[in-house]
Amino acid sequence: MKALALTAMALGAVGATQLMTAKPAMAQVEYPYCKQGAHQGYPGNCSFVSFEACRYAAQGAGGNCVANPRYSAWSGGYRAYDYNNAYGYYAD
Repeated sequence: MKALALTAMALGAVGATQLMTAKPAMAQVEYPYCKQGAHQGYPGNCSFVSFEACRYAAQGAGGNCVANPRYSAWSGGYRAYDYNNAYGYYAD
């Protein structure tokens, strides 16, 4: 009976240390461009690093590419000198 009690206390101590060292889940990575279409919710599929990659993915499938509102709002991602129009990409 003593062995069972000692084992239970040891497992409880291990569990307590696990709870004390637990960290919150990592935040999801946000990419700067989203592909929006009829079958996607707002803001759409936001897994594109460049506007060109988004346009290539949207080609033939319909939809359009826009700046990710979460990326620009949360990370301060878009800078004035990088982009010069409302769509979030640099126009030549």
